[in-house]
Amino acid sequence: MKTLLLTASLVLLFGILFGFSTASIAGVVEAIAQAFALSTRATEMVVTSLLVGCFVGAAAAAPVSARIGRRPACLLAALLAIAGYILIPLGQGVAPGAGMLVAARILIGLGVGLSSMVVPMYAAEVTPARHRGAVVSLFQLAITVGILAGYAVPLALIGRASWQQMLGGGVLIAMACAAIVLLLPESPRWLRSRGMSARAEVAARALGISAEMGEERAPDGANWRAVLGRGATGAVLVLCSVLFVLQNFSGIDGILYYAPHIFTELGFPAGVAALAATFGLGLFNVIATIAAMALVDRLGRRPLLIAGSAAMAVSLGAVIVAALADWPWVALAGLCAYIVAFALSLGPLPYVLMSELFPSAIRERGIAVASATSWLFNGIVAGTFLSVVQGIGLAGTIGIFFVVCVLSLVVSVLFVPETRRVGLEEIEADVLDGRPLRQLGASG
Repeated sequence: MKTLLLTASLVLLFGILFGFSTASIAGVVEAIAQAFALSTRATEMVVTSLLVGCFVGAAAAAPVSARIGRRPACLLAALLAIAGYILIPLGQGVAPGAGMLVAARILIGLGVGLSSMVVPMYAAEVTPARHRGAVVSLFQLAITVGILAGYAVPLALIGRASWQQMLGGGVLIAMACAAIVLLLPESPRWLRSRGMSARAEVAARALGISAEMGEERAPDGANWRAVLGRGATGAVLVLCSVLFVLQNFSGIDGILYYAPHIFTELGFPAGVAALAATFGLGLFNVIATIAAMALVDRLGRRPLLIAGSAAMAVSLGAVIVAALADWPWVALAGLCAYIVAFALSLGPLPYVLMSELFPSAIRERGIAVASATSWLFNGIVAGTFLSVVQGIGLAGTIGIFFVVCVLSLVVSVLFVPETRRVGLEEIEADVLDGRPLRQLGASG
């Protein structure tokens, strides 16, 4: 139980780091734009710089975690984030300007991107099947808590602290991440894949999980190519990547990074009112994600994804109508409903599914590809949102997200399997045997 709590704490802290790092820019982006006299395009690039680092970190996560192990990779992620957060205030003291801020955010992004792949994978590998969905979903809950913290800081400190201080406070979260990593053992699955069976047995006992984990081979280039062409592995890679594309293009990233701007567009006064509405949105996100944790191992992955995608589409439809009719409070209600539906479905479930569906021999690379895809499309949304709103209006932009939510519903109905309470070995056997995506995990 102690190690289960430590694993949950690891997931929680890195998720908070993820959420705070990505969302804290929202409340200070206008101040940064004014401080450096940035254009709309330059403002988008400052926001996107962290996501560039995230993309590179996620893409590099497979070889890094395969070579040095899950635990050292987690520690490296925390140290990169610490370095970036320290650079925010120090860099502005040495060479003030947007360029130094971009460099700091790229460093933070490298750590966040690396952890976004390694931490869920580590948690899935060391957590018993009956708790796996809830523990991995804790990552998404923690992201929402970090987002809420990122929204709360500028709301609480507006007029009393500089934007450097508001952003730089993330160093405390990154330091806590580094500390918790040091308290946990290496993944027994990774140790066994490297032929270290004795160490794997010791780690398994420390974690309180079964030592009978099967013989797993080290992932290498030949193994990747061989396994990718076997059974349904290629289809799994496509499904996980598509789910992350849908997750990001469903509108969540535009809302996360530019929520105060959105509320100003909808008719809320700029400043405290817009920040307060943004904080309310973040609070709904946290509450709904807690509900998702309770439901993911009870109702299952597939029903939540189907119902959530449908609810997201309906909610965004209401936001479009409210934006056209100039009903700001109706738009706020629609966005809150959208956030609730997202937190119950397309928010946590792609992370859960990617940690469960990839065969062990390509788990690092498969999850890295899916994570990198997520960050790539995250960056596309963040780097174009303000320009698209300027071009086609807020209602038109939300309309694009509405279409994506409908596509998510279609994909969920046709292709998403149910993996609730199914062991990773059983899922892997189904994938390698070539069972259709919808039937993975249903062989028992």
